[in-house]
Amino acid sequence: MTHRLHVATLGAPVGEIIFDSQDDNYGFQYDDAWARSTTGYYLAPAIPFNAAPHSPGSVKRFLENLLPEGRALDIAARMSQVSKSNVFALVQLLGKEPVGAFSFLALDASPQEAAEIAQKQFSDVVRRPISGDELSQRIRERDAIPFPVWDGKVRLSLAGYQDKLQVLIEGERLSLADGALSSTHLLKPESRNPYMPCMVANEHYCMSLAARVNLAARLNLPVAPVSMRRLPEPILLIERFDRAVAWNPEAPDTATTVTRTHIIDACQALDLPSTFKYERNLGAGKDVRHIRDGVSFERLFGLLKQTVVPAAARIYLLRWAILQLMLGNSDAHGKNISFFVRPAGLVPAPMYDLVSVNAYGDHVERDMALAYGDVFIPEEITPHALADFAHRTGTPPAQMAREVTLIARAVLRLAPEQAAMDVYIGDERALVAQIAKYICAQANQLLAIAREVPKVKPSLFEHVKGARR
Repeated sequence: MTHRLHVATLGAPVGEIIFDSQDDNYGFQYDDAWARSTTGYYLAPAIPFNAAPHSPGSVKRFLENLLPEGRALDIAARMSQVSKSNVFALVQLLGKEPVGAFSFLALDASPQEAAEIAQKQFSDVVRRPISGDELSQRIRERDAIPFPVWDGKVRLSLAGYQDKLQVLIEGERLSLADGALSSTHLLKPESRNPYMPCMVANEHYCMSLAARVNLAARLNLPVAPVSMRRLPEPILLIERFDRAVAWNPEAPDTATTVTRTHIIDACQALDLPSTFKYERNLGAGKDVRHIRDGVSFERLFGLLKQTVVPAAARIYLLRWAILQLMLGNSDAHGKNISFFVRPAGLVPAPMYDLVSVNAYGDHVERDMALAYGDVFIPEEITPHALADFAHRTGTPPAQMAREVTLIARAVLRLAPEQAAMDVYIGDERALVAQIAKYICAQANQLLAIAREVPKVKPSLFEHVKGARR
């Protein structure tokens, strides 16, 4: 049987997904007015306006990348009584407010019915307040009541494993939002992983440090703003860069509308499934570690031809890669870097999900998600590895050395200062001091390595496939 799921943004029709449930085939058809508009844009590069999707699986891969992973996906599937592999059903259930600008609604409705549903969705203003006491209780009861479930329904429609909630913040008030309103922030409680304590402070520290380094070194490397609150349980609030708020001039701290902006992650930009977010998509086991079909820096730099300003996107990707290495963020994978989608192409979005995983030591996975040359472990980086990275990504070695030096010097100055901030208390202070020590050691190591990178002979990499251009 064939089903259709309408796609809209801000009440305007964008197109429809065509799904053959028997054969699990997906197609997409853009609305004529959207495709002709000077302000229209594609869902993803692999789903263009005037041609068929790049492959039979492109539409399904795009949709699958919108869904949560791990326990959150298990909960959504179980509560909805559908299979975790039924992407179409899950998008239909969870697709009202995914990442980006689009809503997925009006199953099997006529175009006129779909337009009416979309208009109604964006005409209502609905707030469901969340008190500090209720949020605190829900955080404590996560083992009994899954955190994504509120008022008997799954509220989460964001990719990723970690517990999180989409919230509207107006001053000190937190709400769940619907209709013309939308979430403005992501809320993250502490991780339940005993080997990674104080993750709220860790992410706040790394994001705040990156923002300060960006300003101090004038990197043009924006970072999503973050803040911490205590209920007394600490929570991290990350301001969404795919949302823009219009405030009521007659009522302070009251939103009238929240406009949504389309973004895609690197897996969607590269037309890869979410299971390919790590470069070693089959894992790091002895028999499969040589298989590297997932997202890689070479593939990321291959996206430059799709960007609006390739030169600016190139320097962004280079600095993003260097900063992840310095932080020891071993989980910086293909779903942790995103792009705004404009009519003219892609534009890198602000950085997010910055944490120092490797600062926790041997209790965590130390291999980086993406290799620098052929090296996955930060402490094993050599001048050869960075020169290899430069060759694969089309980066001049001298530029590689300059950028490492620029970022490392700013990090060495600012990392201890950020760790001394009063925002961190108790065990958090010891952790951020430990993170600062790790990051400074990485910065000093990379400073020494950077000087040697331009000296590595280019002939050593003649056997390595060059960057995709």
